[in-house]
Amino acid sequence: MRVPIGKLIVSLGAILAVGTLPAQAQVSERQVAALVEALRQAAPQTERAKDGLYSDWQIMPGNIPRWSKSCIGRESSPTEFEASPAVARSVVTCVVRDVLKEAYSASGNNEMLAVRRTAAWWMRGDPSQYNSAAIAEYIQKVVTVYEGQRGTAAVAPQAAPPSVQRSSQSSEFDRYMTAGYAATQKRDYETALLYFQRALDERPTSSYAQQAIKNVEQYRTGTSKDASGSQSQPNPQ
Repeated sequence: MRVPIGKLIVSLGAILAVGTLPAQAQVSERQVAALVEALRQAAPQTERAKDGLYSDWQIMPGNIPRWSKSCIGRESSPTEFEASPAVARSVVTCVVRDVLKEAYSASGNNEMLAVRRTAAWWMRGDPSQYNSAAIAEYIQKVVTVYEGQRGTAAVAPQAAPPSVQRSSQSSEFDRYMTAGYAATQKRDYETALLYFQRALDERPTSSYAQQAIKNVEQYRTGTSKDASGSQSQPNPQ
């Protein structure tokens, strides 16, 4: 049985120790596969041919030997990792599976919150930053792709073809969520609540929008740390 990975360096360079995963965390392979693909599609692009990052997931070279040895039993070089999408996906899947399990437990088995926590870990090495305005756009992209992969996006009304309506709905939802986080960053909580509520109107079952509303209400009443406070930064590239 493979031991869960410890002290993994995430794709953008921050360091996080991953301990023993709780036994009660239940994660399906379909969920893992959907999140792996979401992280691939959401990976920030530097627009530099030689940016020092490898594979479609934009992984730091220092991670690759450790992750591959733990996950596939041998160290893979960054060059091999880059040249083999199958190896890259296998290793990323292994890493994401462990982190998602821990995130599931930390979120009380809330699927979408677990996804957001995992995305924050992947970007910053800190799952608690899942509601950070600084990485809101990235996390929202991960969530949107994940929902599409899982088939959990809101069902469109019959007034328009489902594919067209879903596309429009997703666009409006994303726009409201992004605006809400921008307002949160400025501590304009009334405006943020308005945007998040509009996002929830677009997608009534979205736990993402529901949590954002809850958090902003806490910021407004002073019962939670302000989202615009200090954030840990990834190591310089």
